[in-house]
Amino acid sequence: MSENLMTIPLCQLKRAALNVRKTGRKADLEQLAASIEAHGLLENLVVRLVRVGSEEAEPLYDVIAGGRRFDALKLLAKRHKITMDYPVPCKVLGEQDMSAYLEISLAENIVRAPLHPADQFDAFAKLQKEGFSAAEIAARFGLPEKVVIQRLKLGAVSPRLMAAYRAEELTLDQLMAFAITDDHAAQEAFWFDGVHGDRSPRAIRRHLTDHLIEAHDRRALFVGHEAYEAAGGAIIRDLFQPESEGYFADGPLLERLAREKLEAAAKPFRAEGWGWVEILFETDYGALSAFGQLQPVAVALSEEDQTRQTGLAERYDELVALLDEQENEEAVEELNRIEAELDSLEEKQLQWPEGGMAKAGVLLSLTPEGEVKVNAGLVRPGDRSHVERESGEEDDDGDTSPDAGDDKGGERRNGYSDTLLADLSAHRTMALREMLARHPKAALAALVHRLACRLFYEWPAGSCVNIRPDFPDLAPFSKTVGESPAAAALLVRHREWQERLPTEEEAFWPWLMQSETEVLLELLAYCVSLTLDAVHRRNGSGDHGEMADRLAEAVSLDMRDWWQPTRPLFFDHLTKSQIVEAVGEATSVSAAKYLSDLKKTDMATRAEELMKDRGWLPASLRSQPADSASAGAIDMAAE
Repeated sequence: MSENLMTIPLCQLKRAALNVRKTGRKADLEQLAASIEAHGLLENLVVRLVRVGSEEAEPLYDVIAGGRRFDALKLLAKRHKITMDYPVPCKVLGEQDMSAYLEISLAENIVRAPLHPADQFDAFAKLQKEGFSAAEIAARFGLPEKVVIQRLKLGAVSPRLMAAYRAEELTLDQLMAFAITDDHAAQEAFWFDGVHGDRSPRAIRRHLTDHLIEAHDRRALFVGHEAYEAAGGAIIRDLFQPESEGYFADGPLLERLAREKLEAAAKPFRAEGWGWVEILFETDYGALSAFGQLQPVAVALSEEDQTRQTGLAERYDELVALLDEQENEEAVEELNRIEAELDSLEEKQLQWPEGGMAKAGVLLSLTPEGEVKVNAGLVRPGDRSHVERESGEEDDDGDTSPDAGDDKGGERRNGYSDTLLADLSAHRTMALREMLARHPKAALAALVHRLACRLFYEWPAGSCVNIRPDFPDLAPFSKTVGESPAAAALLVRHREWQERLPTEEEAFWPWLMQSETEVLLELLAYCVSLTLDAVHRRNGSGDHGEMADRLAEAVSLDMRDWWQPTRPLFFDHLTKSQIVEAVGEATSVSAAKYLSDLKKTDMATRAEELMKDRGWLPASLRSQPADSASAGAIDMAAE
């Protein structure tokens, strides 16, 4: 086989059709071009002559082996890094059979051994010691700078561990885990000296960072990495886990910053007149269960404020309807002002009893998300009796907060106004009262649930069952609920009990003691049902709505038996688009589309006709799935 070494201008070379590499020709081409630009062509191309030169044309050569290097040279020429007459070192093969050329191309691509990663890490580390920066190394080898930084980090791992990696005694994933720290002694101690059954990458990282604070720790989230670093703290980042936000190296500094920030958050509470204010980074059942709970007192608004609140609520509904018809910046601004004022009026309805505040206190802590959690009105065990006398409370489990509601975080609002939601939930509450009165065991379960939650869980669970007892009046929330079918059924039930119970109070206790358990449970169910309050309030708590859903499932509440969408009950309170949406859902899109051309009053009347006896309910009145375990417990009690 005759062959010659010579340089051939790039323009006289072309890729041979018989070159065996057909797939992945462009893989890592940028990296190869950068290397050729920085270091030159380190390996000859193998070519064969396909056209002899003449006066009109230069000789032409096929590239048999080295096709990717040839493509990289053309890429450099395209970018004007080299010219088309760039001299390319080539080995020129003599005349051969085509099978011989094919064999040479195949051998050039098969008979090769890739560089071991450890050798690459070591070489990069040596280049860095020679003064090359990561950016310079990246440019010379056509690699992303991040990749070079990662390989330099691996090259800095303990030489003993690197030798073990070369000997295949640990994996690359394990080596990357060791790179979380530059402490060779700690790295070697884990692998060579310690007795660790778990040597997974996760276990390695956990062991080497056990003295650090993870970035998702509540204190780190609360302080923030910017404030921490501004105070001189260092953050160690894991280059091989991009999803990780790193580790805060200075624990004492982080704790000091978190405490200072919590103290700043506690300052307003110290000025409010509480008997004590404390801060903790974490609170759990053990920290809170020993405290009693001072309840805020619901106070009536002045006549002026009540009038103002009613007027604002009506104007709120008008603006919502207006904005549904057209965009109006002035209306949006007014709506925002009204919301703020309504919130302010609602805050006036809750006040901490002054006598109780002096002996109660506030505990500030951090949630797992790094937000401030305020537990106000906590009463230390030794102060409970004093607080009860001062505040006039007999039971710290009562909950008469006017903010308690059925909003469930807005999941079932459907864009309806708060006034309409209050009206709908009042109807649902009245019907739920009647259904609960029919199910004594469910009422008993609700009672036990209300009492036991305070004893066994971190904080009293929200409940629509008010065990003080307190019998909330639903009339302020709805002008029509008193005339509902559920209200009529409850009135009949009430009169029946009036006839059965003794007329004199002193005879009531003996009557209870002589009655059968079934009678007591029936009376309990009725009394418990009247404490139920699942009415929607503006900015109300979602816990009450969840408990109401559980009770509704337990007693098989179906609001189709108790409520229908009529014009005065429902459609007069909706915008035109909401009416169309409701009718379309209950009937058909075509029927709803027909309504769009009607005036609002005609639309509401026609909607009532179309929806009659169809059993449609707005989302806030539909049955909600409850937790299967809790539902099953109630079903068992009902057997």
